[in-house]
Amino acid sequence: MTAAIQVLCRDRDGVLHSGPPRPVTPGEAVLVGREGDLALGVEPADPKVSRRAVEVTRTGSGWRVDVTNRNGVVVHPWGQPPGLAPASSVHVWPRVALRVAGRPELQHWVLLTDDTLRVPRPVPVPGTSLTETADQPRPLTWPQEEAVRELFAELLAWPPLVPATPLQLKQVGTRLGLKTETVQRRLEEVRKKAVALGLARTGSLTDPEYLYVLVRAGYLEPAGDAR
Repeated sequence: MTAAIQVLCRDRDGVLHSGPPRPVTPGEAVLVGREGDLALGVEPADPKVSRRAVEVTRTGSGWRVDVTNRNGVVVHPWGQPPGLAPASSVHVWPRVALRVAGRPELQHWVLLTDDTLRVPRPVPVPGTSLTETADQPRPLTWPQEEAVRELFAELLAWPPLVPATPLQLKQVGTRLGLKTETVQRRLEEVRKKAVALGLARTGSLTDPEYLYVLVRAGYLEPAGDAR
């Protein structure tokens, strides 16, 4: 199974109510909502979810998302900050979660997965006699990756968590059995790689901006998708 759609709901107690993943063929449009091909807002019942909330199509270039939910939809690309979905958009990303707004105590999710849409690492471009090219950073070492995944575990969760916040460095050290200074050194090296990839600003080590840069550049992938 390559491309698939799955719907689920997280209730006020954090319990997930989910259906099985549904394979999707290229060009197939799937309607999601209270009266859709995939039911959402039915169990648990939520009349604030539109009968025809969102239509998803796996096109040749990615996932096309057409929003008709009266209360809107928020897009959560894996490893990236969320944003309000426009009426129509295309997403080229291996994992995309759509949070369909309904009753505030419920979280309705539409999960879109397709391993063929994985983010490639940039390929170095040969320089010329007049212009030198910058070397691409080396891949994260396992200790570096372990530290960044632990720090930003909630931001990298799948299905997404809302709200999601980074841990404190001391908490990361406790979970990994490391000194806080060791965690800090590892994360500083990780952030240096993000700077080399174009990170525009450097805040604290718990600022996820460098995480987003690394994911966009293909240096960090969803768990289970390592190359």
